[in-house]
Amino acid sequence: MPRALPTSLPFSLLFLWLAFLPAVAETVESTSPLWMQVSPISGADEFRTLAGFAGDEQMFVGSINQPSFSASGFWGSGEGLSSFADAYSSRDASLFHPIGNSGVSFSGAAFDLYPFGLHWTAGGSLIEADDTPDRTSWFLGVRSGQAGAQVFQVDRPDGVAAHALALNLNLPLGQLHATHVTAPDHAGLSIIGWQMGLGSLAQLAVQFRQGESTRYVDGAYQRWMVSLSGRFGHPGGMLADQGDEDQARIAHTALLAAAAVGIALVASSGSDSTDSRLRYSTQHDAAYNVVNGINPTSVAQNLEYGGWVYRNADSTFSAAEPKKGTVDKVNLGSPLNVPSGTTTTASYHTHAAFDPIYDSEHFSIMDLAMNNTWGVDGYLGTPAGYLKYHHYVTGIITTIGTIAN
Repeated sequence: MPRALPTSLPFSLLFLWLAFLPAVAETVESTSPLWMQVSPISGADEFRTLAGFAGDEQMFVGSINQPSFSASGFWGSGEGLSSFADAYSSRDASLFHPIGNSGVSFSGAAFDLYPFGLHWTAGGSLIEADDTPDRTSWFLGVRSGQAGAQVFQVDRPDGVAAHALALNLNLPLGQLHATHVTAPDHAGLSIIGWQMGLGSLAQLAVQFRQGESTRYVDGAYQRWMVSLSGRFGHPGGMLADQGDEDQARIAHTALLAAAAVGIALVASSGSDSTDSRLRYSTQHDAAYNVVNGINPTSVAQNLEYGGWVYRNADSTFSAAEPKKGTVDKVNLGSPLNVPSGTTTTASYHTHAAFDPIYDSEHFSIMDLAMNNTWGVDGYLGTPAGYLKYHHYVTGIITTIGTIAN
């Protein structure tokens, strides 16, 4: 993108700063999945079934129950993150992997034992998704009347993708739970929550979560969340409150199996090792990082550098490696030349060193015209050390910060 000749026309500068608190409080009102239990078949009281529905997702569980053990099979399908497990978000998933899951299907089995008043559950689930290698999620859980613990391991074809640990404790007023999910590449998610039933059809929950990742550069975040949700036949609620021990057992197995699938979808896309690009929560952050890094080289060499900023499938942003240009221009190539599954949202370039021949501190007319033609925003690093931003929809140009020079 070319530098313009000096001009005496002034540019109005507007300083925009976005401040984010380290902990964000949210109030969320949602509805839990709908669970339906099928009555035992006449003459086959040991066989129970359970079906769950949440939007475009469905899960089915069949269980054979004996006094000392039970065996279950489960299967289901849906889109994206699992709504049957804890409410993981796309931001949580972006800590671990670059893509979301679509067209997900899963199936698995579990085996339960009941020695000495304890309920032990062990099982595994195979998770399949479009354009993603298969994953296997193993789980082991134990619970008594007042407490429970579960461990999970998610495997991909190239090795272990994640481990998780969950703890639950029944209190006089509600339930306390904690979950920690970690991956070998130092991504982690911790959730601590408390929930209490409000009558038979609703529950109040308070939750704190913290995430961090080496991939998601500014992905370290903290968040408080307060939610009010329905309990329409939820296995942890109505189904378990009917005084039927077999019913409570299959409900517990369904929740544990759902958690195993949910953790697998959050903690591994199955393609983590193929994508090592850094990710940022905003377009500004991605542009600042790349321009701040290349601008000193651009000034020292008196050469322009530039490239593209693009949005990833997980709604984060990344920047392409800078291309070297000449003293007064750089060819960025086509905005379509970005990784598969991403969308170009902005251009970026530098204006080399100060030169009285050029108006190096401002976008050139050609810079703005190219952004408008491509339908993308633009970022400019100047030799004086300013990062300027062109919002192509409004045409407004602002200075959003200072950079190395």
